Parts: sequence; structure tokens; C-alpha cells
Amino acid sequence: MKLINENIKQYIDKFIKQEQINNYIGIIVYGSYVRNMNNNLSDLDLMIIKDNYKTQDCGSCVVDGIRVEYFVESLKTIYQKIKEEIQNNDPSHLTKFATCLIYYDKEGKVKELIDFAKEAYDTKIEHTLSDNDRFGIFGINNRIEDLESLINNNSFYAVYFIVLEKIRNLYAKINGIIDLPVMKIERIYNDKEYAKNYINSNIHNIPDSEFITLYNNCLNIKNKAEMLSDLKILYNYSFKNINFSPNSFILRFKQNAPFKV
Repeated sequence: MKLINENIKQYIDKFIKQEQINNYIGIIVYGSYVRNMNNNLSDLDLMIIKDNYKTQDCGSCVVDGIRVEYFVESLKTIYQKIKEEIQNNDPSHLTKFATCLIYYDKEGKVKELIDFAKEAYDTKIEHTLSDNDRFGIFGINNRIEDLESLINNNSFYAVYFIVLEKIRNLYAKINGIIDLPVMKIERIYNDKEYAKNYINSNIHNIPDSEFITLYNNCLNIKNKAEMLSDLKILYNYSFKNINFSPNSFILRFKQNAPFKV
């Protein structure tokens, strides 16, 4: 495993002293600083691991001008969350373990955890289509129709980009593509080296080039009618192979229906 550079180590040393962090069995550091993708707005991401810890904590502070965001969790809880990610067919949030570095490991338990998480992260995401997904397509279709009536309103843009993100997320879920953060998605889609380093897996990939081209078209702010046309093209491409009509269907949910009445 790659070693933590001295600058990061010094920040963590100061953080531990400043925030009086104690009784931990391990600390890992992940995110942009580890990937060498940090800039002047980046924060330092830490996970503090404890044994038999009863709460799940999160916090933020500033150490020598660098913002530190940290989570405190028990080892048992982290294992449970990793297993749930796999059961839910979504290892996306395990990306941190694929690239993290160990700052402290009291008894080797953190190394065992990371090895377990990395194996889980490299689990292939199955292609799925549930009734919840079908309802999601229905909802997206409705919002696109709403955009027609908002063409002369500034609120068009707010609804437009919400719908664009819903299309991207649902397309990824249905096609077994790893979920990726929206604030990094444009660079991931358009910078192959960045995408490779960020995803850090031979199992997971980004969407096909046609989807990416159509998605990029939708990011451009231009005439509202053109934007709406581009969104419809992306919508039709994303769900063209699904045997579902949002204008003629019935879905029955025994529990946890994805809608309110």
C-alpha cells in the first residue's frame, strides 16, 4: 500500500491533537488528497475507526488553513454498511476504500477491513429493472412535460438540471454502472485518465460514448427550447430498450411505495 506523504501526516497529527481524538483503533485518509487531485478548495477526508463505538459521528474543522472532514464509526458498523452496499447492488460508496491510505492501524484490523472492502468494491453491479425504476421513468417523463410549461420561466433551469441528474442516475442503476458524484461527473466523463484514477477498478466503467455525448450536450446552457430538445433526446436514448410506457401502465406496491398521496 502507498505511504502517506509527510504533509498529510502532519495535518492529521495536528488534527488529532486539536480535536482531542482518542481511543481509536485506526484512521484512514481518502479523497482528493490521496488521489493527488486536490486543489485550494479541497478538504482532507478522514475516517476514524473505533471498537464498540455506540454512535456514528461526523465533523468538520480547520487545521492550518485546511478543512478536515471526518467520520467516526465502529469497526462493526463499517462492516455492516459494506455488506449492505453489496446486498443493495451498489458498491459506489466503497470507492474510498479502493484508494485510501492507512494513517494508523493498531492491530492490523484496518488492513483487514480495507482488503474486505476492496473485494466488495470490485463486485460487478447487476443490471436491474424494478417497479421503482419504472416509476422513476414515469416521474422523469412527467417532469419533462412540466418543462414544456416552464419554457418562459426562469425556474425552467432548476427543474431541467434536476431532471438531467435523475436521468443520469437511473440510467446508471438500470445498466449496472457505478454511481458517481455529480460535481465530478463532467471531468470523469471527459478525462479518461482522471476517470481511471478516480474509479480505480477493472470491473466498473463509465457509460458508453453515445450517452456521454448526449449528456454533455445537455450541460450546455442555451436557448431553452434547444435545451429541452437535447434533454428529450437523452431521455429517449437512456430508456429506449425498456419495455415500459409512462403513458400506459399500472404498478402495484405491497409496501414502501415510491409515491405519496
